[in-house]
Amino acid sequence: MSRFLPTVASEFVSMAEDKTPDPVDIHVGRRLRMRRKDLGYSQQSLADALGLTFQQVQKYEGGSNRISASKLHATAMFLKTPIGFFFEGLDDPEGADTTAADLANEMAQFWSQPGGPELARSYVAIPSTGMRKHLVDLAKAIAGEE
Repeated sequence: MSRFLPTVASEFVSMAEDKTPDPVDIHVGRRLRMRRKDLGYSQQSLADALGLTFQQVQKYEGGSNRISASKLHATAMFLKTPIGFFFEGLDDPEGADTTAADLANEMAQFWSQPGGPELARSYVAIPSTGMRKHLVDLAKAIAGEE
């Protein structure tokens, strides 16, 4: 264990000395800039909404300053953008469990279909568990036929 600590410590020192922006920070900054411009906001208007200077927004967008979790959340709220948008295009860890993301994508696809939101609300409003099961069975049967 004593051999491990100096290695970790030296890695932290070399990371602290390295002023090169992290590729993830650059990616998040580019996505931030893209979304801001797409919505027609200036750096100053985003900065005002977040309580920052436009120079800080410039540094976030360039990746030279890391954006904190709370500022990223505030940015996503202001830009009406899911937080995951800023990370789209980055590799997932090898062997990552994508079950939740897959389910979220399926739900987004369902909700974007005409009638999807109405069907979901109606389904939840059915008081009978048995009737909900019959509806699921019916939907599966229809989907299998198409």
